[in-house]
Amino acid sequence: AASDVYKRQELLAQKKAQLKKRQKRAEIQQYKDRLTKSIEHFSQKYRYADEAEVLKIETFISKLNFEQPGQLAIQEVCPYPHENVYLCFLMGTEALFQIFIFGKYDDILRDYDEWEVFSPCLLLVDEDFIHYTYINDDGKVMESQVS
Repeated sequence: AASDVYKRQELLAQKKAQLKKRQKRAEIQQYKDRLTKSIEHFSQKYRYADEAEVLKIETFISKLNFEQPGQLAIQEVCPYPHENVYLCFLMGTEALFQIFIFGKYDDILRDYDEWEVFSPCLLLVDEDFIHYTYINDDGKVMESQVS
């Protein structure tokens, strides 16, 4: 009888985990819908990162030096001609941290007022995964690179 109880508990735990996963996916989708609606011409200018890109971005972010959550410590400023970048939100809900938007650097900066509504601190990661731009909550733009 004890093994039946254990099996039921295990099944319940699995169901809870599945539900949590579904809720997380739904929350991410809601944010994506809101972003797509609130940014003019979103689908002409931007796309969401695919799974392979997400892994690269997450690895890149793990190399960065954070003073505190959302706040990057920039050692050296390295100006760089940015072209295509991934936009990463550094503040907000957990779902926002899992959304990465790919587009042209200039377009993303032009739409800054819209992004800022979602997160006051932004990280733009260049597609070379070396250079990046950090925009802090004062709107100050700092360019740097990972060594």
